[in-house]
Amino acid sequence: MLRIAAATTVLALAATACSSSGGGGGTSPAADANTVRISVSHGMLVGPNAHTIYSNTADSATHLICTGQCLSLWPPVYGTPTAGAGVTASSLGTIKRGSQVQATFDGHPLYEFYQDGKAGDTNGNGVTDAGGTWHPATVSGQPAMAPSSGAKSGGGGYGGYP
Repeated sequence: MLRIAAATTVLALAATACSSSGGGGGTSPAADANTVRISVSHGMLVGPNAHTIYSNTADSATHLICTGQCLSLWPPVYGTPTAGAGVTASSLGTIKRGSQVQATFDGHPLYEFYQDGKAGDTNGNGVTDAGGTWHPATVSGQPAMAPSSGAKSGGGGYGGYP
């Protein structure tokens, strides 16, 4: 009798585990952890932490020029993007970067800048690095004009790595 009760418990637990991980129409917690909300603020794309998102003029979905040490300065926006305020979902996509997925906007890989410490910072605007120039990504695709509130722009000091 004890064996039957134990077997019944194991089967019930297995059924519960299978039904909760199946495709029941909802998203799994793992899928939620791998998404990133992209929105527009002051004409520029921003991530979930409201930090400015950049693209490089020489970078594309088929030719990633920011590799190696460049990635420590320009961390990729990893995850599957979802459209926030001001963003059209059809403009968002992903590319494969190693074993991870990087968000794209109109086919351009998206990055943050390591010197942007808070929402609204645009310290990477106009930096010439990694074979191109970095600008905040915009819905129009045109380079954003950095706010005049102390934002640094211009190149120098960030290149020189392999």
